[in-house]
Amino acid sequence: MKPLPCFVLLFVLFQFAGCQKKEVPAELTEKLEAIAAEMVPQRAESICDVTLVVSEGGNLTVKGETNLPEAKSAVIEMLEESGVTFADSITLLPDPVVVEKPWALTSVSVCNIRTRPSHAAEMATQALMGTPVRILNKRDGWLLVQTPDSYIGWTDDPLAELSDEELAAWKGSERLIYIGHTGVITDSRGETISDIVFGVILVKTGSRGNYWTVALPDGRTGEVRKQESEDFRKWAESAGIEPERLIRFARTFTGSPYLWGGTSTKGVDCSGLTKTVYYYGGVIMTRDASGQFRYGEEVSIDKPCETLLPGDLLFFGRLRDGKPRITHTGMYIGDTEYIHSSGLVKVNSFDSTRSNYSAYLLEILQGARRVTGFTPGKGLERVAQHGWYF
Repeated sequence: MKPLPCFVLLFVLFQFAGCQKKEVPAELTEKLEAIAAEMVPQRAESICDVTLVVSEGGNLTVKGETNLPEAKSAVIEMLEESGVTFADSITLLPDPVVVEKPWALTSVSVCNIRTRPSHAAEMATQALMGTPVRILNKRDGWLLVQTPDSYIGWTDDPLAELSDEELAAWKGSERLIYIGHTGVITDSRGETISDIVFGVILVKTGSRGNYWTVALPDGRTGEVRKQESEDFRKWAESAGIEPERLIRFARTFTGSPYLWGGTSTKGVDCSGLTKTVYYYGGVIMTRDASGQFRYGEEVSIDKPCETLLPGDLLFFGRLRDGKPRITHTGMYIGDTEYIHSSGLVKVNSFDSTRSNYSAYLLEILQGARRVTGFTPGKGLERVAQHGWYF
């Protein structure tokens, strides 16, 4: 074979080099990942899906989406300080092009929220009727929503979408909270309009004998028993986390089925139980057991029966790389016993002489937290101080 002339060989090498895919500098990728990790310690509570790409022409673009304005600002600032030329293609959620009204109220007694926009996806959490949620995105009939505890997921259950002005009007309306375990909304003839569970919020429109007349988020109207409801604002401002009161409510769940993602009296998972019990005390707690472990006052578990107080949260799991990996939670109810959801809601004991003693749970006990006298903020916040409700 006759060898190629030198000028042809150089041209081929030049063309080959020019077609090589240019890569994003590793230093920038590392800085971007560090920002995302700092801004989103728990992926289910925030979105920061941002990447850097290089076009064939060598132009750098930062693209993706986030619901955190501060995350986008941090990424832009990092790139500017790095001295690179780039195009900004980060979408800040909710995108007004896609989401016309950024708020909604759940319109069914218990709204199921999933990890992906698919009925085959696992259920991540739930939101009760009348709970305000923020709409972040829409896709094929599904809505990406964020609940008041910051949890994010997809739902296609009925929602009443609201503008900023409409949400403000709802916050200024006279509202009721259902304080029974489970019940129904009926019409004037006693026919069921909808089922309801503890925590449902309704707009009060009037009174008829032993009933309040109410409006549901989607415009339906009905009645609820006065003895099973309270003024929402008064409830939020007066609700307290007295241990005995929380324990009485927690015991009403005894025998209820374990439901992955469940956060209502229809069914709960382990953190759904503790979250719902503390909501009864007027506190919005972060959703997952691993998240709940990050908040509150640490309590020694060296001798749990001597240091724990009723109402303390218990956390179970295993050590991984020397750090607790929390997979289960429950609430201490006193006298060596604790209530938790595992298979069903039940009570176990730390006392080896009792029939409900669990050696396994004692073995994997990793910590305890006391949720009293806390400083309100993300992870632990009083309903009365949450801007989505008032």
